Amino acid sequence: MTDKNEKQKNWRMTLPEEWTVRHVGEDGAETEIPLRDHPALSKYATKDEAVKALVHAQRMLGKTPEGFVRVPGDQDSPEDLAAFYAALGRPEKADGYELPDMELPEGFALREDLVGGLREKAFELGLTPKQVAGLYQWFLPQVLDTHHAMQAEAGKLRESELESLRSVHRGDTPSLLDSALRAAEAVGGEELLAALDDTGAGNRAAVISAFAKIAPLVLESGLRGSARGWGEDLTIERLREMMQDPRYKDPTKREDSFVKKVNQGFELLYPGDYVPGSRI
Repeated sequence: MTDKNEKQKNWRMTLPEEWTVRHVGEDGAETEIPLRDHPALSKYATKDEAVKALVHAQRMLGKTPEGFVRVPGDQDSPEDLAAFYAALGRPEKADGYELPDMELPEGFALREDLVGGLREKAFELGLTPKQVAGLYQWFLPQVLDTHHAMQAEAGKLRESELESLRSVHRGDTPSLLDSALRAAEAVGGEELLAALDDTGAGNRAAVISAFAKIAPLVLESGLRGSARGWGEDLTIERLREMMQDPRYKDPTKREDSFVKKVNQGFELLYPGDYVPGSRI
């Protein structure tokens, strides 16, 4: 081993001492050293090996090594940038991104325009399919968690508002809710009911109380007069009781006249296309 090291050192010692190069040492300082002392030459056993390596390096100058991708600069054209993204693996079109299938809660659907926007933005930024899939798998659960949190918060608010009504009206709370619902429907129809549901305003105690207060005014002229012809006091509680009667509930004991009376009661309380039991 000593002889081999000596031979390697000897061929380097044949290089003229005046041949010098700049070299950065371990301390980071740059100094001028003789070429024969340069550490890069120590890996070549002979001068022939060093010369062959030099010739090979010169042949590689100006060539793009396999797998090399040049990062474009501000001065490069959009075509150069597109070529760079393509080399990294970006699909040819935005719809080339395949998003992983993920289980969604019942009743929850992703808007197609948002999913399409995600693909378009990812394509603009030059993201790879793997990057987009990873972001999607991370982001969607965040959206679902936020959705569930908002639903839970809305449920708490609804229960809190309902409890405030119970504390004031106690056993009359169901009747109050029914009056408010009928008044809102009489004033604005299904469009108003949908707006109250969508905005959450229909769950607020103040809104419910307000509609309950105007119920006698908006329902007195039409519904109450018709209700007298129904034959007895018409309330949602009475209809609930009648729907549990075997003459309505049991197909084997059902009486057409009794069923008709229940349906007429719902038509009087809720004019329009109302299905008995859908809001009970």
